Amino acid sequence: MFWDRVAPLYDAFENTVNRASYEGTALAVGQMIGPGDEVLECACGTGAISAAIAPACARLVATDYSDGMLAQARKKLAKRSNVTVEQADITALPYADDSFDVAVAGNVIHLLPDPVQALRELARVVRPGGMIILPTYVEPPKRRQGMIPALLARLGAGFERRFTPASYRAFVEGMGYAEARYRVVRGRIPCVIAVLPNRKRWD
Repeated sequence: MFWDRVAPLYDAFENTVNRASYEGTALAVGQMIGPGDEVLECACGTGAISAAIAPACARLVATDYSDGMLAQARKKLAKRSNVTVEQADITALPYADDSFDVAVAGNVIHLLPDPVQALRELARVVRPGGMIILPTYVEPPKRRQGMIPALLARLGAGFERRFTPASYRAFVEGMGYAEARYRVVRGRIPCVIAVLPNRKRWD
């Protein structure tokens, strides 16, 4: 799997080419979490966002599909007693309905062939009145900077879609979340954080 292969080098790559957005996104998400929150993170990767969430919340379950990414996350989060790191598929989560106050899924929506199913699952496991937080990289404003996501795609990252800020907002609203809020984290590859109130119940 591509993500298993790149896991040991992933943080170094991000911090070399996109540090402002990579670190800024983690900081911004951490600031959205409350001290009593029980949080599920899907696609936690190496634990960059997890490390910002963990000190802010009551409990964090950090998950990923890639064993390689989970190995890196376990190293990064080893000293956090309120964190569990485990494998899970975002489209078929092994958690009961209404188990968490917040779900975070960073930089994964654009990789999924069925993002609707993923969103259904996130809405299912988050309690009514909770939040779903979806940070997603978007196309950089300058054409030459767009070479980085294009290179990752050629290496096997498996992009299903490439969002601009406007098309990402349209995608989220098309999923039924017209009331979502957005925060843009600037960087060489910008990140748009969509914050969805968990009011939607899927049929």
